[in-house]
Amino acid sequence: MSALVFTSTLQSSEPSNLNSALNNKKLQILFLIFASLLIFLGRQLDTGIQIYDDAYYAQKAKEILDSGSFWDITFAGTPAFDNPPLPFWFTALAFSVFGVSTYSAIFSSALFGTGIIFMTYRLSLLLFKDYWIAFASAFVLLFPGMFVDASRRSMLDIPLAFFVTLAFYAFFKARDLKPWYLIFGLATACAILTKSVLGLFPLTIVGAFLIFSRQWREFINPWFLSGCLIALLLGFSWHLINWQHYGQGFIDAHFGYLIFSRNFDGGAHFYFLGYAKDFLKNYWPWLPFALIGLTQFGIRGFFREKDRISLLLFLWPVLTFLVMSTGKNQVLRYLFMMFPALAIITAKTFSEWLGPDKKNRALAIMFGIIAATALFVNSTPFQVKVTLAQNTKEIRELSAIINLNTPENQRIGNYRLLPYNPRITVLFYANRLVELNVTNNADKLIMALSSSPGKTWLSTIKEFRKLTAQHPNKVYLIQAIGKYAFFTSMENRKNIRYDFSAMRLPVVK
Repeated sequence: MSALVFTSTLQSSEPSNLNSALNNKKLQILFLIFASLLIFLGRQLDTGIQIYDDAYYAQKAKEILDSGSFWDITFAGTPAFDNPPLPFWFTALAFSVFGVSTYSAIFSSALFGTGIIFMTYRLSLLLFKDYWIAFASAFVLLFPGMFVDASRRSMLDIPLAFFVTLAFYAFFKARDLKPWYLIFGLATACAILTKSVLGLFPLTIVGAFLIFSRQWREFINPWFLSGCLIALLLGFSWHLINWQHYGQGFIDAHFGYLIFSRNFDGGAHFYFLGYAKDFLKNYWPWLPFALIGLTQFGIRGFFREKDRISLLLFLWPVLTFLVMSTGKNQVLRYLFMMFPALAIITAKTFSEWLGPDKKNRALAIMFGIIAATALFVNSTPFQVKVTLAQNTKEIRELSAIINLNTPENQRIGNYRLLPYNPRITVLFYANRLVELNVTNNADKLIMALSSSPGKTWLSTIKEFRKLTAQHPNKVYLIQAIGKYAFFTSMENRKNIRYDFSAMRLPVVK
């Protein structure tokens, strides 16, 4: 009988011990950080960088490393006024430590993604003093996979979301310790140095919060004013330096074209359908719970309880959504800066619905899903997400032959390719530039080969075969891999080299 009682007691204590372990703060933080790094950095050594934005930003960082110029940002040696430099500084630092590679290009983004998970956990814990809500907030942020995909790419949206989240964490800390306003200002400055005026959201939302909560005296608090001054002066330092150097040309390019013309000219203002469609398509299963939670937080913040935490967590995503919806370029990743707030609201809503036993079971399930995801990314070959698939494989394999047979000061001809694809990835991986102007006429190409026989060209293998059928014995195929063909004139055939013994391969990993 006593043995039966002992066995029963032992069995009943096992779930209790497990629940106690899973609710341990240190274990939760270490698990989230370690698992996030595995998920974001796993399988990155051989997948390749994605075309367009990813390769474009990585190339800018590579040129910072080559030139040593931190404020004069260039692309293909030409001044680029579209993006502030802070994310490129971090990528250039990774290049200097690990070498120029795809892995280095996404390394800082993965760290920032992990930082957002950590800051969301800490912010939730700061506000609600509940380990379950904190862990659930991080879980909601991790899934669905669009946040994971973004953290596995060398884009600007994840660094921006990190600094915005850090700014709000610092603002909440400043309620009890005013010097945190300086961290708030520094984080906002970093957000501006990441994505220009989009980094102003912490200042804008906090200003609206202070007005709605009638905290008028906070506007004249010396610490708050100092933080705002840091945010504006440091945040717009790159803009001021480039304005002094390039004058009105910088203003027209950065503010006139990039911010105003691209986002507002010809677009319907307050066109919410774009972001609404993206949320309806991608933000499952959390969308209905996030909307219910937002409604509850809005009622608590404005009407029922006048709760300031609820008010700020409501204003953070709502004002971001409303302001961003005034532009015509509506891509869901532009709203990643409000995802931590949505995650916290969703987790808090679930916490109010679930009892202690269901919370414990849910916590174990969340641990299991995160661990399984880390194992899936690192231990299986399946390519269920964009960043798990092979990208630019053909260009990476062609990069050595392109680099070897194209002089550094000579541009590669573009025969019937898109203007920017694969132009940007060729520049990153082969250190050679494909012409922006596209040659579409076969006869014009033959004339160009006659006038410049030593020039190399890039096209698709399909177009190359058509060309050789129309003009036999005029062009020489240097190498073809996948869908791309790298070629030159038949006259230049004798100069083509295949000896890579003097080269360091690959040109870029």
